[in-house]
Amino acid sequence: MLKSIMMVTMLVTNLNVTEEAYDEYLDYELVSQGVVDESLAEVWGAEEMVGHPYIVMQPSSGESVYLRFIEEEDMKNYKPMGTYGWNSTEILVQNPDQLATELESSPFEIIGMPYDLYPTPDAPRAMQVLGPSDEVLYLTRIIPEGSGFNLGSAQSYVDRVFIMVLGGPSMKALQDYYKTSFNMPVTEASDWTIGVISKMNGLPEDTVYPLSLVQFKENFLIELDEWNGADIFEPRELDQGHLPPSTSMVSFSTNSIDEINVEWKHEPHSIDAFPYNGSKVGVTVGVAGEWIEVIEWE
Repeated sequence: MLKSIMMVTMLVTNLNVTEEAYDEYLDYELVSQGVVDESLAEVWGAEEMVGHPYIVMQPSSGESVYLRFIEEEDMKNYKPMGTYGWNSTEILVQNPDQLATELESSPFEIIGMPYDLYPTPDAPRAMQVLGPSDEVLYLTRIIPEGSGFNLGSAQSYVDRVFIMVLGGPSMKALQDYYKTSFNMPVTEASDWTIGVISKMNGLPEDTVYPLSLVQFKENFLIELDEWNGADIFEPRELDQGHLPPSTSMVSFSTNSIDEINVEWKHEPHSIDAFPYNGSKVGVTVGVAGEWIEVIEWE
């Protein structure tokens, strides 16, 4: 029932700093800006977000997969890769090694240098960084035809979001939720060592995390990570009426919002602001506390 990732929403502490960083170093372009109005906050079930300024940015490739940044000072108990929910935004890039050099003296902090995900000539090569508000980005090269999931490859130096990483305490709960709520195909879980998660949480490098994938027809995936067995992972706090801190919400397109059987924060209704452009929108919360925005899009 979910067709594509349309937008990733992140709460940041300073919009001007964020816009400058993503423009100068990742070549993202400002395409819309404004303040959250009552209609949008209502559909989110987040009335306290009314009046918060936001910007929407687009990759230089022109792909219609957006990053939306909303200014919010209080990040509560958020720590990178330490609280359940949406944790990492993975973006296609053409040359992570060159990009790593360019980001050395930038507002982006490198937390994982470029490396091949597995030992084959056509393996994806990825690096990880923290943005200006400690949001986590994976910057990944996939060579043309190099993915078994029809994910495509970067059409500009830094291109679009293609994977969202979700951390939760129970793999089975995550898998069942996306299978039953959205009728999405989900792979069997397999064990992986994910160095950047262990590094950020002071865990041994060989710590194993069950990992599964929610599959789209093309271009996108959701990575499900089980973070269990360590006391340091916890639910992400948020104030009543607010969105979750940091990587806050992911917007997905669907053919028919009425066919989706979930508990909406508010009855879905049409939103005029960009990039909805009059589409019907609904928001629900998943089993790991992740906020999911669904946009009816033909």
